[in-house]
Amino acid sequence: NIVKTGKYTYDIQVALAGYGKEDVDVSFENSVLTIKSVKDEDEKEVEDNDGVLHKGIAKRMFKKSFTIAEDVEIKGAELKDGLLVVSMEKVIPEHKKARTIQIK
Repeated sequence: NIVKTGKYTYDIQVALAGYGKEDVDVSFENSVLTIKSVKDEDEKEVEDNDGVLHKGIAKRMFKKSFTIAEDVEIKGAELKDGLLVVSMEKVIPEHKKARTIQIK
């Protein structure tokens, strides 16, 4: 989901049930925000042999990229209760902001 949270603020929300902070990588480079899983193959082998008879929450490798406008800053990311929220803010330079011109 992409949610407008204020006049110039937005959140990208990604549901990541079963993932911890150490399982996810969020990076921003060349106007591209990338969210991906970082799971070691050795962990996968241990997980496959841990005695689980049925796995309702799959931990698959994933990668999701978003192209972000040049005037948008990434403010931070938080993973809480299986929901990753990446906060962004559109930064408008002073010379582009609306202003009132006084009439003399």
